[in-house]
Amino acid sequence: MNKKKPKAAKKASKEKSIGLTVEEFNELQRKYPDSREALNDAISAKQDDNFYIRLTKLKNQQSKLGNDAVPDALIKEISSRKKNKNFRKPKQDQNSKLAQENDSVENKIPEQIKWQGICATTVGRSHLQSHPQIECQDAAKVVSTPRAAIFVADGAGCARLSHLGSKSVVEELAGFINSKQATHGEILDQEQIINCNDSDRGKEYAYKFVKYAVEGLRKLANTEDCSVEDLKCTLLMAVSGKFYIFWLKVGDGFIVVEKDNKLELLGSLGKGEFANQTTFLSESLNDKAISYGFLPAENVTGIAAFTDGAGETLVTTHDSKIAGELSNFFAQMRGGSLDNDSLLKFLEDETVWASPKGFDDRGIALLAQSK
Repeated sequence: MNKKKPKAAKKASKEKSIGLTVEEFNELQRKYPDSREALNDAISAKQDDNFYIRLTKLKNQQSKLGNDAVPDALIKEISSRKKNKNFRKPKQDQNSKLAQENDSVENKIPEQIKWQGICATTVGRSHLQSHPQIECQDAAKVVSTPRAAIFVADGAGCARLSHLGSKSVVEELAGFINSKQATHGEILDQEQIINCNDSDRGKEYAYKFVKYAVEGLRKLANTEDCSVEDLKCTLLMAVSGKFYIFWLKVGDGFIVVEKDNKLELLGSLGKGEFANQTTFLSESLNDKAISYGFLPAENVTGIAAFTDGAGETLVTTHDSKIAGELSNFFAQMRGGSLDNDSLLKFLEDETVWASPKGFDDRGIALLAQSK
């Protein structure tokens, strides 16, 4: 009897973990958002850009947190990958020690900047006064981890389902950020200089977002039995990296960064900008309608993207002067006094948006560097 117990314990100690690539792990977190805590807790190791999940630990989390937090479908999906992805966490060897000794080389690459984000949208008075009332056509989305990004879209007033299109675009692109980390890291986390106007690699990266967004509109058009033109919208976005911040604009709206304690408007002189013409994400979008760039991330402490409706107060169109209120927003976020609800109150404040302002929908997304 006593001899069998050590064998049982020894067998349990050899439980193998299931290996997942970073993209597979991030896809599971996106697919099962309520399970993120449990998935992170079940990680036994992270090596060579792979996560290793201990299935027993995940099942224990299910017992503790319930099926809503850890559904059977998640466990089944991970179990199905077990055949080809088993591994036993290796003991530290000479190679591991050598890797530790070479940590100083890795330390030359700065840590990913930590950001906190908030967003809000509200319907304009002109839509409220319509009969029937028109839904808010602005949409905003923030991604804080594992890579910070903001997305804002403004549905075309002439497109009957543009409120659905704008929501689809920000959600689809947020999923693209979470599921394709290697793609973003190859561009934004590398210490090379990218000229956004001349680099084919930079252009290819920018167009991935546009193509992904338009493809999302195509899928939605099939679901809603309409055309992509019925869903068209503008797009404003920014994605953070270790060395670069990527920004992109299609149509109206503003992107502002806080750098060296100063506010800077992006896109006014960038590739594809032209006056007195509004463009939208659509199947017929041309190169001149797309404006994008790569901004060195050093000393950037805040990023904002907002529709032209919100810009009525935050930017003066005749001289592109940026309201100091944005600096206050970033400071308040770092101090913990500005959240989604507070931002929404600002967008709905009748004293701020008194006539002739406030007739258009207003949408804004903010990222502030964490302390």
